[in-house]
Amino acid sequence: MPTAPKWLNDALEKIAPSFIRIVKVEESVYLNPYVKKVRLKGNFTSLDFSPGFTISLRVTPRELRHYTVSYADDTKKAIEFVAYLHGNAVGANYINILQPDDQKIKLAVLGSDKQYDPKVEKQVVFGDETSLGLMLSFLPFLRKNNHQFMFYIELEEENMTIPEEIGLCNYTVFPKKDVFRNIDDIQQLPLLGDPQWSDANIILTGNVNSIQNFRKALKLNNHKGKIYVKGYWLEGKKGL
Repeated sequence: MPTAPKWLNDALEKIAPSFIRIVKVEESVYLNPYVKKVRLKGNFTSLDFSPGFTISLRVTPRELRHYTVSYADDTKKAIEFVAYLHGNAVGANYINILQPDDQKIKLAVLGSDKQYDPKVEKQVVFGDETSLGLMLSFLPFLRKNNHQFMFYIELEEENMTIPEEIGLCNYTVFPKKDVFRNIDDIQQLPLLGDPQWSDANIILTGNVNSIQNFRKALKLNNHKGKIYVKGYWLEGKKGL
């Protein structure tokens, strides 16, 4: 979630116009007071929405915020993302004021980190509220290609029902600041004790402290599969 001088953000928009899309808000729905789903209408026909495809919204002249495309319709004329509204932050404030029919919203298309490997049978995605869009982006590919998969999600108490509401499956929910803040507790998870999952792709996202602990536990357990890491936030920091 980068911060840059206004002149630099202005310049980037001018020198890379192919990355910029002008869109309108088609739908803006609160799933609860802390999680909001936004649907944007525009022309995305030249894009390949692979799992983890990211867009960037300029929420102030100096601040950008990144969101994962959780859904793209077949005509590539509309996309959706899920935003976590955490505290009185510029990103949350911007998303809060988005309303249906808001026009001329400017976004940048950033592409995917290619965390998804269709050749690997077993896939695990870990994260928190900030990772829900990523998990939704993975889900249709995991189903279509007959993967075995799991979602591990650490959530605040008020958000425990959100995975079911947005249509996730094969997920396990954990309380925030609990299991994934302790390496010994992580090592007790059934996933780490099951040799059939020792070669799974593991995608670790969300809170940096939880990611670091999970990664250490996997390394201690001699995990054979690839481990992808992408921290979205860290306590005391604006964003990553």
